[in-house]
Parts: sequence; structure tokens; C-alpha cells
Amino acid sequence: MKTIIARLSIFFIIITSNLAVKAQQINISNDSLKVTPPVEKVERSPKKASIYAALFPGLGQIYNRKYWKLPIVYGGYAGLIYVLGWNNNNYKDFFQGYRIVASQSSAAGLKPEDRLFLDNLIKNPSISLDNPSTYTYISAQLKSGKDFYRRNRDLTIIAIAALHVLSIIDASVDANLFDFDISDDISMRIEPAPVYLGNQKQVLGVNLSVNF
Repeated sequence: MKTIIARLSIFFIIITSNLAVKAQQINISNDSLKVTPPVEKVERSPKKASIYAALFPGLGQIYNRKYWKLPIVYGGYAGLIYVLGWNNNNYKDFFQGYRIVASQSSAAGLKPEDRLFLDNLIKNPSISLDNPSTYTYISAQLKSGKDFYRRNRDLTIIAIAALHVLSIIDASVDANLFDFDISDDISMRIEPAPVYLGNQKQVLGVNLSVNF
């Protein structure tokens, strides 16, 4: 009888142990085991951005992926280059006209092609080159125009150089701020924290953490 009870007890223990093991089994779906890969952090080198911008206009902005700035950069260059060419052409015309007028004391010594050039440059039929007083006036006006367009040409060259420097600085600043977090995800956490007073007495305080 005791042997039968012992065997039944052992059988009961084995059955309950199997049930307990089965009860602890947890089915986990495959989706919950997927690990989200970390987002690759893209960085930009200010040194490279500056070098690219110095080598070719707009290349630093392309490197920083600031494509919307390209029309501003190229538009500025195109406008200044156009103004440079316009002032330079006018300077050459006025310089040539002044050289022709200064080479002769009166219009009587002008060559036909020189007279035609002056007529096309002045474009005022009321001004006669044969009048001595008018001839002196034309000489002064041509010299003034020559100096005016030369000054504007030089200022335009300085403006182009300044635009190039600003383009380099802009590319460098954008590269420095490329990975700057400007998202609206701001979290705040408040938790208790021990605080030690001057007399080594410990009291309960509050720790405030703001992440942005």
C-alpha cells in the first residue's frame, strides 16, 4: 500500500512540474523582436565646406545640402558680373573718347573714324565738335565719365570679392550648425534627489532635468 502511495505521489509531482513549466512559457511575436536600426547621424566638416565654397561658388552650399541658397548665390554673382561688364565697357568707351580728344587741340585735327566714334559716343546732335568751347567741354565730360565708370568697375570687383567671402563664411557656419537639434521634442523629468546641507545633514530635494 505504501509503495502504491509513493508511486502516485511521484507521478503527481512529475505532472504538476510539467504543467508549471508549460505555464511559464510565453509566446513572443516575431514583430516584437525586431530591433530598429539607429538613425545615422550626418555631419558636415566646416573646413571642407569652406574649401569647397572657395574653390567654386555655391559648392559649399551644395555640400551642406542648402540647395535653396544657390539661386541667391548665383543670382548675386550674375548681377555683379553684369554690372562689372557694363561699367568696364563704358569705361573703355569713355577712355578711348578722352584719349582721342586729348590728343588734339581742336576738332580740325581729328581723323574721320575718330570723329565718327565721338559722334556715336556723345549721341547729341546739338553738340558740335567744331566749336572750340564745346570741344573743351566734351574733353572735361569724357574725363569725368572715364573716372566715374572706372570707380564703379573697381567697386563692383570689390563687391564680387565680398560676396565670395560671405559665401565661404555662410558655408562654414552652416556646416557647424548642420547637426544642431532644432526639433520640438523637449522632455522634462522631475525626480527626488538627496541634498546635503552645509552641516552634512541630508534632506530630500527635487531634481529637474530638461532635455532638448
